[in-house]
Order: sequence, then structure tokens, then C-alpha cells
Amino acid sequence: MEWLIRLYNEWEIQLLVLLSFTLQLFLFFAGRLRQCSGNRLLRLSLWAAYLGADLAAVYALGYLSRHQDINIERLRRTEQLAFFWAPFLLIHLGGQDTITAFAMEDNNLWLRHLLNLLTQIALALYVFRKSIGRHGADLLLSGIFLFIAGIIKYGERIWSLKCGRLRSLESSTGHQSRKQLP
Repeated sequence: MEWLIRLYNEWEIQLLVLLSFTLQLFLFFAGRLRQCSGNRLLRLSLWAAYLGADLAAVYALGYLSRHQDINIERLRRTEQLAFFWAPFLLIHLGGQDTITAFAMEDNNLWLRHLLNLLTQIALALYVFRKSIGRHGADLLLSGIFLFIAGIIKYGERIWSLKCGRLRSLESSTGHQSRKQLP
């Protein structure tokens, strides 16, 4: 059992990134199925993946910020592009286009997601900044572009949540939808 714990400690960040990526893939392929299926097991697994994808990405960013000095030396031997994980996780936090919100009530939480965006950008900048001196200019430029793509993707999710609120939908139709809604 001790060797399993040691193995987990050595591969923890890789497993977190892999978990986040796996959940994103599941949401990508199964996100559209929730609209046309009434299967409770599918809805439960989508709900767990929807919540778990954000949780895994936020935890991985926190782990990178806290343990990067220790891990970057170990990862330098095995993974030269480990500093890409912070902006890559921002893209994961942007979520999939097939399932921006799990329910209509999630759209009302767009301000919480905006605050989360600002916090995660600051955290990812901190992680990215700690690794700047260790790589060449070409890799840093690629990382900056990836970072910008992550911010745009996460911002797009927040904009979709804001525009998907019932109040936004009512105002876009000129309050005609109130007559149709019970």
C-alpha cells in the first residue's frame, strides 16, 4: 500500500490533469444527450461530471500554485511542458459548448463564475510567472497564446450564462415571453 501512495504522490498532477481532461471529453460527447434522454443515470452522471470538471481543474490549479517549486524540478526530467498546464486548465474551466449550464438556475450564477474567473486567472498567472525563467521565448510565447485562449474560453462561458438567464431572455423578446410562460 505504501508504494501505491508514493506512486500517487509522484503522479498526482498528471492524474489531476488527466481527470479534468477525461471529464471534459465525457461532457463533450454526452452533453447533448441530456436534452433528448430522460435516463436518470445519464443525468446523474452528467451532473457529477459537470461539477467534477470544474472541481478537478480548480484543484489542479491550486495544487500547481502550492507545489510547483517542488514539482517543476521533478517534472523537468519527465515533462518539459508542465508550465502549459495552468493555461490549459483555464481552457478546461471554460467548459464545453455542449453543456454550458446544467440547469436554468445555473445561469443566474454568472456573477459567481465571473469572480471565479478573476481568481483563477490570478492563480494561473502566478503559476505561469513562477515558471517563466525556466523556458525559452518560443515556449513562453506559445504559453501566452494558450493563456489568452483560456481567458477567452472562460469568458465565453460566463457570457453565455449571463445571456441565458430568464431575465435576459425576457428582455430580448420585448417581454412578450411573459404572456407565454405560466
